[in-house]
Amino acid sequence: MFSLLLLAYVAALIALSLKLNDKASSQSAARFLTANATAGTLLCALSLVSTIIGGSATLGMGSLAQKTGAAAFWWLGVGSLGLFIHARFIVPKIRSLGACTLPDVLGRVVGRRAKRWSALIIVLSWVGVVAAQFTALRTLLTDILPGLEGEIFFLLVAGAVIVHTALGGQKAVIRTDALQTLLLAGGFTLAGLWCVSRAPAFEATELIPFNETFGLFDWIKLLLLVGITYVIGPDMFSRTFAARSTPDAQKGAVLAGVLLLFFGAAITFLALNNLSAANPISGWLTQGSPMPALIRIALALGLVGALAGSADTVLLSATGIVERDILEGDRSSRMRWLIALFGTGSVILAYESADIIGWLLYAYALFVPGVAVPLLVVLLSKKARCHELIWLAGAVAGGFLGLAGNLTGAPLALLGIALAAAASLLALARTKIPATKKALRNAAEEP
Repeated sequence: MFSLLLLAYVAALIALSLKLNDKASSQSAARFLTANATAGTLLCALSLVSTIIGGSATLGMGSLAQKTGAAAFWWLGVGSLGLFIHARFIVPKIRSLGACTLPDVLGRVVGRRAKRWSALIIVLSWVGVVAAQFTALRTLLTDILPGLEGEIFFLLVAGAVIVHTALGGQKAVIRTDALQTLLLAGGFTLAGLWCVSRAPAFEATELIPFNETFGLFDWIKLLLLVGITYVIGPDMFSRTFAARSTPDAQKGAVLAGVLLLFFGAAITFLALNNLSAANPISGWLTQGSPMPALIRIALALGLVGALAGSADTVLLSATGIVERDILEGDRSSRMRWLIALFGTGSVILAYESADIIGWLLYAYALFVPGVAVPLLVVLLSKKARCHELIWLAGAVAGGFLGLAGNLTGAPLALLGIALAAAASLLALARTKIPATKKALRNAAEEP
């Protein structure tokens, strides 16, 4: 039955993308990326949640629970805090710039060299993010389906996600995201209620999100390396730019933040009740699981949809940045080929490593100190001014320190964050051009 439902899901993805293909084919890359800025509050919120609840927030959190217990909740908990900050402080500023990607924002408030640096870093980092989603999807399907069948369905679903994204663009992605979030919420609610009904297991569950393996320093590090990507991140920005209005974008981010608290608690709770499994989340879906078959199917479909919904958005963001900010073009036709190329490469990488959290920490270690922190300092500044060369020097040093820390295990990422933030503050103090005027000047220079 699950196999038939997966086939129906694949068919629905392809059908929707084909329906929207004619309209998307004649669009500019900017419109292909923003869905003509027509998304309302609810659509923005559901799409954000679908994007966020990917491999790290499902199977990755399950593995994290085996190491840190209930503290695994904070993987999404810090994300919720990040979305609240994004809604309050970031949305109004970036919406006023007329940009359509994160590097585009940097180009308007810092300069063209900063724009190209950030574009390069995001593309390199987001290859790891896409690989993490496909890695999680492969792990999930091979845990549920026996032998070769799981591998075949992984390639089938991954291929459908790539085709769906390439043909339908943001308009198709944002609509399927909403449906996938509802499926995921239904699956986790049913599974959670079933776990609660098992009184002995529920009473034995440790629900305190701090313990001897995860203390205050660990929380601060997670907040800086992961939480900040919810404040400043290409996927968050893509939903803000796709919103119908600034209030819609703000309310959508706040609602998504509230929903993340629910999903964080639900995923952690399910993981804590199945810690003996190879993966505490996908372990509920195996044939030997005590979970009733119908609930297993509902949860499995929700998880597949969530992983697909995260992969398509990340693919679209990364390839849009290549087209708009590296190639400096505006062709949706070329974006489609880029989506196929990036998607295929990420599927291949999914066979290289099954470490979902590892892929993401690689991406965040490069992106956070190299782009997110220095940009956040500029956007939060009341002075709203920035010296490009000083900003760029701090961002480059921060990015390389973050990457070196991830490769060596040394705490260099935090040093990179501090250095990038300090350089950004110095850049704000030393500039002679108000950012509002510089933004207009840079906008006028855009091709």
